[in-house]
Amino acid sequence: MSRKRDRHYFSRHDAAAKRRRPLPEPVEEERPTTRPALPSAVVVMGLPQDCSVLDLKSRFEIYGAISRIRIDRDAVGYITYRSKESADAAIAAGVDPSFGITVSSKKVQVLWATDPLAMWREGVGNSKDKGHMSKLVRAEAPLSKRGRGNRLASAIGNPKHGENSSRSPVLEVPFKGREIRHEAVMEESEKTEKKDEKREQVVWSWGAGTEGQLGTKIVKDELFPQLLHQPSLSSISSLACGGAHVIALTSAGKVFSWGRGNSGQLGHGEVVSNALVPKGVTSLDGYFITHVAAGWSHSGFVSDSGCVFTCGDGTFGQLGHGDYASHCSPVKLPCFGDQRVAQVACGMRHSLVLLKDCVGNQVYGFGSGKRGQLGVSNDKVKSVNVPRAVTGFDGVEIIGIAANGDHSAALSVDGHVYTWGRGFKGFEDAPVPHCLNSSLNFIKVALGWNHALAMTGEGEVYMLGGNHLGVLSDLQNISPQAMHVPVDLREVNVEKVPGLEGMKITDIATGAEHSVIVTGKLYSFDNGEIRTWGWGEHGQLGLGDTRDQINPVTVNLGYDLNEAESIKVFCGSGFTFAVTMP
Repeated sequence: MSRKRDRHYFSRHDAAAKRRRPLPEPVEEERPTTRPALPSAVVVMGLPQDCSVLDLKSRFEIYGAISRIRIDRDAVGYITYRSKESADAAIAAGVDPSFGITVSSKKVQVLWATDPLAMWREGVGNSKDKGHMSKLVRAEAPLSKRGRGNRLASAIGNPKHGENSSRSPVLEVPFKGREIRHEAVMEESEKTEKKDEKREQVVWSWGAGTEGQLGTKIVKDELFPQLLHQPSLSSISSLACGGAHVIALTSAGKVFSWGRGNSGQLGHGEVVSNALVPKGVTSLDGYFITHVAAGWSHSGFVSDSGCVFTCGDGTFGQLGHGDYASHCSPVKLPCFGDQRVAQVACGMRHSLVLLKDCVGNQVYGFGSGKRGQLGVSNDKVKSVNVPRAVTGFDGVEIIGIAANGDHSAALSVDGHVYTWGRGFKGFEDAPVPHCLNSSLNFIKVALGWNHALAMTGEGEVYMLGGNHLGVLSDLQNISPQAMHVPVDLREVNVEKVPGLEGMKITDIATGAEHSVIVTGKLYSFDNGEIRTWGWGEHGQLGLGDTRDQINPVTVNLGYDLNEAESIKVFCGSGFTFAVTMP
């Protein structure tokens, strides 16, 4: 019997074979079917046909930084934010049942770019060489064959994929579509920013500055225009100048204020003697403000949702809150209910409000009425602390209002000017609105304490009122009737400002006793020359001295406008601002 070690196949030195269970064959891991995160993009539908990229940007950049924006020819906007939180904020604001989002007073719809309806509007996936095109697909077959009913969003946003239906839905063309290509108006907001860098907005101020109202950080009067360097005052769309304070409104709907604040008129939440630099009115940050006004020591604000807010001195009821208390932060007036406010105007101690889309009782007044400036009754009233309808506008559509001193004015859609309140020098007080005796078509009216300017659509300027301090230019051209005998306002003709032949006026403004106009040569782009006259005690004429002027005199800004720019002027009681506009 042989031994085990004698067998040829056995060796104690050979490695013993190990028994192992066979490993399962590798299975290919399933790749995630989810797509990478899409950019924080929204689609804005229902824009006005004349809406520009800058309008859209200024309305939506309040929700966050924008990296890309454009509008196609069908007035649909596409906005990409730098963060999802910003896009969330825009979507939330758009679906807010109380306010929503409006552009040029038109309510718009804001959708995620990934929503089926928005995806249909954007079109099928763009190719690399056509990435800048906006595409719209017209189906050549009834939509009911590709979805539920006739819902285009469902038909295109949820296509059938057959065997591949488990994969992520991809936007496809139903049957064969015909593409309509639209050139983009603007691809990225950076392009707009680069354009703006070439010519930044410029702001000048001059005149009375002892309350810090000039924004120069220096408490003194300035006889020449001073160039302001305030980074916070970028993209100014409008200014409102009061007794000694200024309110700036930006194109993004933000509000800044500076100057005298001893009555809370700055809206900063505290009473301060003065503010030398612009400071934001933070209590209004949740609103997109579209209109601002400044009185002697109170202020008014209107949001795009039609709400009106007031703050400052309320001792005459000019804040309209039903009492005579003052407020250092803007407080909303609740009395208009569902009616939307378009404008607010502030005078010495009274205020006016203009309602939107309303004919008849569309102008309201509150505050001091001792000179008839409220226009609420044939008899003068001492004061009113809640808004009351101004009489005399039955069947008249008003598109603009103005107030200064104890005067009030309104502009109708057909170009007529109505005035009421304290009579200008030579005129009787008017407790109710009277239409000026003129067949001219006016487009803007500005009020001073004792005079008024009105501008026509043809660029001519007419004047109304007394001759104190030469505020109405050449005394030789003022009618004797207006100079000496108190007369009914309805019987007085307006006087054309002399010495402006061959000039087209592009803007007007009035202070307490001085006037400012922006002139340009007819049929050319050589506009932007500022001329001033009237009271000059504080240097508000910008001529380097404190003398009064009875004729318009050119102010030297040391700046040349290009064809794309214009200048707007704004006046406080004894100071002046000029701002370049793109």
